[in-house]
Amino acid sequence: MKALAEYIVRGRWQAVLVTAACGAMTFLLPPFSTTLNYLAAAAVALVTLHVGLLQGLQVLLIAAVMTVLFYQLLGIQSVVVAVMVLLLWLPCWALAAFLQATRRLDRVLLAAVVFGAAILLAVYGLLGDPVPWWVERLQALQAMLDDAGLPMTNLSDEQLLQEVAALMTGLVLASLLIGVLGSLMLARWWQSRLVHPGAFREEFCSLRLGYPVGLLTLAVMLAARFVSGSPGELIAQLAMIMLVPYLLVGLAVVHSLVRQTGRSSAWLAVVYVLLALIPQATLLLAGGGLLDTWVDFRRRVRAKDGGDGQ
Repeated sequence: MKALAEYIVRGRWQAVLVTAACGAMTFLLPPFSTTLNYLAAAAVALVTLHVGLLQGLQVLLIAAVMTVLFYQLLGIQSVVVAVMVLLLWLPCWALAAFLQATRRLDRVLLAAVVFGAAILLAVYGLLGDPVPWWVERLQALQAMLDDAGLPMTNLSDEQLLQEVAALMTGLVLASLLIGVLGSLMLARWWQSRLVHPGAFREEFCSLRLGYPVGLLTLAVMLAARFVSGSPGELIAQLAMIMLVPYLLVGLAVVHSLVRQTGRSSAWLAVVYVLLALIPQATLLLAGGGLLDTWVDFRRRVRAKDGGDGQ
């Protein structure tokens, strides 16, 4: 990975080549589409962090044009590529520029929440209620999977279908933020490997968001629980978005505790496998990250180790 990072920052066209190649292969290699798209966004973010704001934007624009032209030659609608760029590469570039200016991961996470919340409110404010649109898409998806003989949760129940559709916009935006922030963390790790090995580990393991943000997130979660109707659905989706940074805080806590207690890195591998295989583990880890606001697991372990050493 360090060799790839060194190649990306070697020059503008090297970075463009990596970004465009990953973008071009995103739809050609479906099993690796998500990974390749994240790598493309991370390449843009690395150039932005390591070289500069304008250089990162140049790489993004040139690679996007090359990717669009490539898919035009294949007869694939370029709008798909445009959406990919606007929803992943561009936010990742913007957050990388913000990180370069502030040097604060916690502020970047908060900026990501503001970005996600703004899109959510824009969808409802400008486009109206998206639930009917999601109902049509979910019904089409179930019909397609039924024809293919693949099992899926039965969405023929109208009430269940409406409940799922009511949360889909927030779920998609939360997933998008996870991808954007994941790409940014990869770029920041690459930069650390190139400039100051170990710096990102220290920065990440100490990641916290503070009491005011924690209280606000908890208040939104409680409001989502007790407010009914369309306002409750909107608040529930906002809560999903606000929990995304706490997923990274939870990972930071796990990494720090494994390091402090001298555990094997196999524990980290188990955590990441669980996150990949069990969706509920993501929510559990985010809840642990939010709980750390008040419990501060890392400080407690340090205090215990200090007490044992006396």
